[in-house]
Amino acid sequence: MIHNLVYLHGFASSPDSNKINHIIKFFKNKDLKIYVPDLNCGDFSKITFTKMLKIIDETITGINDEYLLVGSSMGGYLAALYIENYNRLCKRMLLLAPGFDLYNLFYKWLSDYGIRKWEKEGFFNFMHYAYNKEFPLWFDFYRDLKQYSGYPYIKDIPCHIIHGKYDDVVPKDVSINFVNKNPNTTLEFIDDFHELGKSIPLILTRIETNLV
Repeated sequence: MIHNLVYLHGFASSPDSNKINHIIKFFKNKDLKIYVPDLNCGDFSKITFTKMLKIIDETITGINDEYLLVGSSMGGYLAALYIENYNRLCKRMLLLAPGFDLYNLFYKWLSDYGIRKWEKEGFFNFMHYAYNKEFPLWFDFYRDLKQYSGYPYIKDIPCHIIHGKYDDVVPKDVSINFVNKNPNTTLEFIDDFHELGKSIPLILTRIETNLV
């Protein structure tokens, strides 16, 4: 039985996101320690993947037992990057609409014009969903992202992905491509969108299964 869960939230989100609140409420009084590092790193405008991975490592280094690693969207990609780049391996992984190949996804979302504007001006305003307002994000975020693999290798750790069939933010193909590189990963397509808002009961069930 796994008694520790590390949850990595998505881009422009926070440790107080809807999914993690449901998870904390569901597992209350169930002998499970839940860790939710703040991937805003104290200042969303200055986040980079290198900084976020360091904060994740600081959290995981403090766990002296097996743990389940759960990541949502960008957090799913970060979970895989962590396993590829660090030695403190998890027992299992559960990834929710993971944003693999994020460097190219940002290019798709913003277009060549948007990326050039971001680089020229030094920052780009993104909506931060935890505060419901826009914040500038420095171009160092995108520059730093380029050095990381779009499809990390997770060292044969058992992994399960839940991805919405109607996800219009992260294409389903990125999860398929990840499975092709990591054959110990199972992929579940469900009738939902990127936020997986209708699928909270399923997510809780999959977490519970992976803790055994």
